[in-house]
Amino acid sequence: MEFPRDFFYDEVRNGFYIPGIIKRAWAAELEVLAAIDKICKKHKIRYYADFGTLLGAVRENNFIAWDDDVDIMMLREDFERFMKIVDRALPKELKFNAVETDKGASNFVAAVGITDMSFKEHNLRKYHEFPYACSVDIFVVDELAKDSDDEAYRMEVLSMLGTMLGAVNKNKDKTKVFHKELKAIEDLLQIKIDREGSLEGQFYGLMNQVFKEYNGEGGEMLACMPFRMLSAEACFPRSAFEETIWVPFCNTKVPVPKGYDIVLKAKYGDYHRVVKAGGGHGYPFFKKHINQLKSVLKDKWSCEYNFSEEDLKHHKEDNFRDMVLKTWKYLEQKNKKIFESFMTGDFAVCLQLMGQMQEEAIAFGNAIEAKIGEGSESVSCLEKYCEALFHSYRALEQAIPLQEEAKEKKGPAEGFPATLWKDLQNIVKKPSSFLKKLKLALEKDFKRVVLFLPSRFEQLQSFQALYDSLCQMEDVECKIMPIPYFDRLGTGELGEMHYEGEKFQKLYPILDYKSFDFAAERPDCIVIHSPYDEKNQVFSVDPFFYSKNMKKFTNKLVYIPSFVTDEIDPKNEEDGKAFGNMDFYVTVPGVFHADLTIVQSEEMRKAYLAKISIFTDSSVRKQMSKKISGAGSCLFGDKEDGGSKSVVSAFRRFLMKKEDGNS
Repeated sequence: MEFPRDFFYDEVRNGFYIPGIIKRAWAAELEVLAAIDKICKKHKIRYYADFGTLLGAVRENNFIAWDDDVDIMMLREDFERFMKIVDRALPKELKFNAVETDKGASNFVAAVGITDMSFKEHNLRKYHEFPYACSVDIFVVDELAKDSDDEAYRMEVLSMLGTMLGAVNKNKDKTKVFHKELKAIEDLLQIKIDREGSLEGQFYGLMNQVFKEYNGEGGEMLACMPFRMLSAEACFPRSAFEETIWVPFCNTKVPVPKGYDIVLKAKYGDYHRVVKAGGGHGYPFFKKHINQLKSVLKDKWSCEYNFSEEDLKHHKEDNFRDMVLKTWKYLEQKNKKIFESFMTGDFAVCLQLMGQMQEEAIAFGNAIEAKIGEGSESVSCLEKYCEALFHSYRALEQAIPLQEEAKEKKGPAEGFPATLWKDLQNIVKKPSSFLKKLKLALEKDFKRVVLFLPSRFEQLQSFQALYDSLCQMEDVECKIMPIPYFDRLGTGELGEMHYEGEKFQKLYPILDYKSFDFAAERPDCIVIHSPYDEKNQVFSVDPFFYSKNMKKFTNKLVYIPSFVTDEIDPKNEEDGKAFGNMDFYVTVPGVFHADLTIVQSEEMRKAYLAKISIFTDSSVRKQMSKKISGAGSCLFGDKEDGGSKSVVSAFRRFLMKKEDGNS
């Protein structure tokens, strides 16, 4: 089964974040479904999409964003036929499990799938690099009794058996009361229970027999009995299944009963109302297998990020712009010292300082020319400064004899004609005027450089308005450097490389990632859009561009998410899956390495911090609260509050913030 490459990447749909590994689970499950479909078509066995798969097929022609599995249903007669042939018809890597075939089964739901984690290359390629066990669940539909009293009695029996099963699961099967009840059930049902065998398996088997009790007797109403035990309304007429229709689903088609409306209403009520909570198992289903994956791969690779206090630290170093402005500050202070010495009449010190300043200014100019070439405004200012400094030096040299003649008089101006003293003051002051111009020139020649590092073209929308706005500012220079990215294989290794620079180049000038010298250039700010480093199971930017490496080359690392979701309230049950999925994009290296993360709202900022609290502790949360801004997202456009303008404002404040004494 073929899928477009983009299918497997993280996505937000219906306001819900879908991790790429869920996409791989979907693809793997659809491969399993294809194997089931092949068998069913060959042997004319009916099956239908069920539960979330049915709901998604009807409502969206796709997986529901917060669903992670494929469910189908079979009427009992079709299931019995399927069960007889499935083992010999399945590909060797797939297994069939059901309470009818597994005496120790502890589940009413039959399944076809990969039961063990496999790193065989063939299996990984066939099942789209999904490394975990996965399956398609099969829910069996049985007839209800034609007589309502008979059906009521059956439900009582099932309730009794369910209570006993619950006692077994709670390890209460050793009590006298339990064994008394067990004997009563044996007498009632005329059966014998093996007390030495698995009581759990036997109860599942017994209940399954009761499910089938009225099949073939012409009952017009059907139900998946385990769920009818939970909800008496969960039943539907046989007529709903008289015809099958095929509807688009993801990149294939699935069969649904023509009366799907009746079926869905019985299961969900108003199934058009979007509800993000629910599901019959832990989400995502493969979460329980992550430790097994870590055990198998050991030190080769791990998909889970382990926080370290070191990740919050950021060693800062000056870039060329910082050094240039510090040099200017040094020159300004030295020049001030010259004038102070002049006013106290210490001409010898003045001359000494002027000589030093001349040499240092020339060296400074040479360094600037070496960096940005000849003809800069900064070098022109330095040349004028040196010229003014030379004139000051010559004027003081000529004034020294007059000072010697008046050395016995009080005050430096004594003995000088007033006009000469005023002229000398103006001459000595003159270089400082060029220093003031020099600062403006330096800020013009050496703007703050902001480097954006997108990997996929679709990320552009999340920072385009910010980029365009910053480009209009005289003191900021923005650059875009598209970086390569890789598909990650199921074993954790990097697979095929992709590069989308040509797409960006159609709209903006770009930098070549292969020739840019990060150590020499040290951008003032680097903006990343992929915070995962090596901890994403599906996708990776080139390892050189991991956040832990990028913060070595800038004093300000910013992470801007390339997506927005619905708002998430950690305390809201319906947001439970969405909050859980924040594990995939919040508890990742880049969020902790970044000096600033700009998220879509203040409410989402609170959700980030709530997730971080669970992941680490309150002290880390306190530190991270200073590093996460809820300013908004460029994806909201010109929204008054929380749109592009808010993002630009927050970003610029951070960019201009003094850092280690530099502005």
